[in-house]
Amino acid sequence: MNRTDIHLIDLPVEILLKILKELNNIDVLYSLIGVEGLDILAQDEIFTNTLNFAFTDNNDNYSMDEPMLNRFCKDILPRIHYNVKCLYLKTTTMDRILRAGVYPNLTQLKIFQFHGNLFSHFCTDCIEPSFINNAVLSFVDLPSNTFVSSNLTKLRITVDSFGDCLRLLDGRLNQLSTFIVIIVNVKDSSSMEFNSNVLQNLKCFSLTYESLTNEYDNQVVPLLRQMCNLQDLTLYIQIKERNRLVDGIQLENDVLIHWLKIQTFVFYICTFTYSNHPVTPLSNDDIQRTFSNVKFGQVSCSMNHFKESDITYHVFSLPFKFKRIGYIGNSYTNTIFKNVTFLCVYDGIPFEHEFFVRLARCFPLLKALLIINYKAQSKDSARSEHDNNESFEVVQYLHLRSLEFCRTHIDYVEQMLNESKTHLPCLTELVIDYDQLKTITNNFTRDATRLNCINVEELEFHNFINLDDSDYQWTIAQSKDFHVYFPLLKNSDFL
Repeated sequence: MNRTDIHLIDLPVEILLKILKELNNIDVLYSLIGVEGLDILAQDEIFTNTLNFAFTDNNDNYSMDEPMLNRFCKDILPRIHYNVKCLYLKTTTMDRILRAGVYPNLTQLKIFQFHGNLFSHFCTDCIEPSFINNAVLSFVDLPSNTFVSSNLTKLRITVDSFGDCLRLLDGRLNQLSTFIVIIVNVKDSSSMEFNSNVLQNLKCFSLTYESLTNEYDNQVVPLLRQMCNLQDLTLYIQIKERNRLVDGIQLENDVLIHWLKIQTFVFYICTFTYSNHPVTPLSNDDIQRTFSNVKFGQVSCSMNHFKESDITYHVFSLPFKFKRIGYIGNSYTNTIFKNVTFLCVYDGIPFEHEFFVRLARCFPLLKALLIINYKAQSKDSARSEHDNNESFEVVQYLHLRSLEFCRTHIDYVEQMLNESKTHLPCLTELVIDYDQLKTITNNFTRDATRLNCINVEELEFHNFINLDDSDYQWTIAQSKDFHVYFPLLKNSDFL
């Protein structure tokens, strides 16, 4: 048998990918970027979404010499920075790596081996990590003698968990007077302790939880009680699996009595209550009366009664200053939410057409909407454009860019995409069940739903998770009607 030399470039793409996936992404990029025939493959999101400059795959310290670092910063990172979503860095190299690209899609940043003198060099009187959109910092294995500053007075930061928040309040930033923190994930931090003496200087505190949490009673309340000199508090939190709502009386007994100097308290507290037996929900008036303390200022509330034992309560200060609000239903208050751009609606009873009319009026600057509702609309709301629609007011969502249907009855797809019911001139992102979209658009030929789909650039299908993605994508790729229906699509899977 004749022996033939086989090079990597001669292998089928499927085999190449299988081989390269077994290697460290950093090694793949360093070895293949710039190599003819392999350069484009190395820039695939498989190898560029997550870059670990801190550790090898065996959790050993990753060693990078100066020539290798220079090549990454000058030649490689500027070409792939748009793909990067997660970075693992050491403080010794993070400045050069972060300056090598813009990283517009970065959502997670983990920094290891902090050096106190390096951090102090960057800390004057204020730090706001704005060099990256939505960067999430995680302070992993952070000793108390590192990441130290005696002159930092203001810090605005997004962290991975409540534990990261506690690490920053353990005394290493002892002059901190303003601390604004966003917590992205929920992790067990119950074993962590903090010294109340180190919070004497804190006068302004803002805490935002992006995820549902059960840390309120055991973690958040004990922390807030230590801030005895607090003057301004902003609190945004959604609490799950609690046996009663957080009302004004409980807030006063838990934290307000500890703040003798409090001047401003801005809050949104959503409580998901659960009971093993049917309960009678509190009325909005009952809840309102618990906020009689003048320190609360003007307060509003609403309630969703999903089941006999599952009730969600929303209490918030007015004017509403936050950009997000979630899990509201038919019974929400008619307050005008001028700042809200993201909204989730969820209920156990149908959303009729009038609900969406009211929604557009109360949330005039809404940019992203998530709809969750299994229940079908009434016949009056669900009728098609062929029926007499003279009594229908066309709902105007003039700023809505992102629309997601999650575990939703097909009536709501009709409600939102039919131009005789809803006008969506700015819709560019759509997350939906493929079969529902195909049905409502009559296999991508129906004119009544065409106008609201014509500007969509990003399209995601829920049922690709459980079905053969490649078969669906191949079918769509062959559909001329689909591409005419969505002429501006940027999803590479459907091009």
